[in-house]
Amino acid sequence: MVLDTQSLILLIVFVIVGVVLLICCMYCCACKPACISARRRLIHRQIARDEEAIEQERQASQDQLRDTFAANQQTRNDIRNKYQLR
Repeated sequence: MVLDTQSLILLIVFVIVGVVLLICCMYCCACKPACISARRRLIHRQIARDEEAIEQERQASQDQLRDTFAANQQTRNDIRNKYQLR
């Protein structure tokens, strides 16, 4: 069986493409668990940062409410003392 030049080139191209696909499949199968764990770590870090930001906002809101309540309580006490309403 004699291969002409066109068939030989086509055969070489198919072999090269097959080898490249095989290498890509092996690489993807090897990297997939690492990619999944890296993505999971990134997601957990983002969740931790978001939870920290939410906690800081919650603390700031509580501090603001406490300050507002203290100011209102002081105003109420001043009015009671002024008009002697106890």
